[in-house]
Order: sequence, then C-alpha cells, then structure tokens
Amino acid sequence: MEPVSFNVVLEPLDEKMVHHLIAVPNEIADRFVNGKSAPRVFCSVQGSDEFPCALNPRHGRYVIIASKQLIKRNKLVVGVPFMVSIRHDPQNGLGLPEELAEVFDQDEVALRVYDALGDGHKRGLIHYINQARSVDTRIKRSLEIMEKIKERGNWS
Repeated sequence: MEPVSFNVVLEPLDEKMVHHLIAVPNEIADRFVNGKSAPRVFCSVQGSDEFPCALNPRHGRYVIIASKQLIKRNKLVVGVPFMVSIRHDPQNGLGLPEELAEVFDQDEVALRVYDALGDGHKRGLIHYINQARSVDTRIKRSLEIMEKIKERGNWS
C-alpha cells in the first residue's frame, strides 16, 4: 500500500499519560483497519523521517499518540495544520534489529523464548534495542535481554 498523506491539527488531551493526539480521518483510517487490534503503520510528519506507531481506536475514531518528543522535533502547535503521511507496516512493528537477529542465529533457545512472547512485549524489546545509538550498545542490550528472559521462564 502506498503512503497516504493528509492535513491535520494537533489536538490537546487532558489525561495523565497522553497529552496530545493526531486524529486520522475515518476515510483514511478505514484503509488500514483490518481487525480488532490497532493497525501498525509508519508515520511521517511534515516529511520527516518515518517512525513506527499504531492507529489507536479512541472515542469512535483512530488517532496517533503524539509524544512530547515528536511535538518538539517537528515544532507542532495545537490547532495549526500540518501534513502527515502514513503507510502500512508489513511487519506489524516487529521488524528485528540486526543485532537481535544475530542473537537468534546463535541461540535457538532465545528464539523460542522470543517467539512465545506477545506482540506488544516484542515491540517493547525491539524499541528498547533500537533506541541505542551505537552498534555495541544494541548488541549488549540484545544479549542481556535474551539472558534475562530465559532466566525467568522454564525454556529448556
């Protein structure tokens, strides 16, 4: 599916964990929704680098949660229109970092442990690894995470 672009405004939200959101027009969200779970997409704001996110159902519509970092990086202002592009994430947010894939190539037990995890848990681990700036840190995180997970369960 090709990227879809649309104009939106940043909306404030008075909640503890979520402060701003980007509402996706229904006619666009309907192209991505294919079940009960929140569809995973790649999003670009104002032509910036893409980032993975979800189209979250909220009060009868689909929204993208706007983090403080996203707002600051793109200089978004409540009520001021801006362009957003989204496209389907074919890997559902589960694209493996190279460093983690290498761990799995060398550790079959780690792969079985990982496969047993839920998608949300997997996305959290992938995000944590991808946040590291250096390859060495991503390798270290991949190894540490897999060792900790294997220790917690009976994965023999």
